Amino acid sequence: MFSVQLSLGEQTWESEGSSIKKAQQAVANKALTESTLPKPVQKPPKSNVNNNPGSITPTVELNGLAMKRGEPAIYRPLDPKPFPNYRANYNFRGMYNQ
Repeated sequence: MFSVQLSLGEQTWESEGSSIKKAQQAVANKALTESTLPKPVQKPPKSNVNNNPGSITPTVELNGLAMKRGEPAIYRPLDPKPFPNYRANYNFRGMYNQ
């Protein structure tokens, strides 16, 4: 599991994913929905034969928003969280009919 922290201006978000890219996508999506920063006015889409509306990922959208604001979107990998202290119980007495 990978953990990523995103800082944009004074706000920060954290998220996890099975890969760095998935963690970045998750934290960018979280920032887009939870951000209190003003969003730019949406321009009408250009008519393009190869236009694929689902091709823009949350990181691309967030980085574009940050560039328009003149602020960098900073992604930092976080240290992995320690595993809980797990001790296996190998006492199988009474578990099987002998």
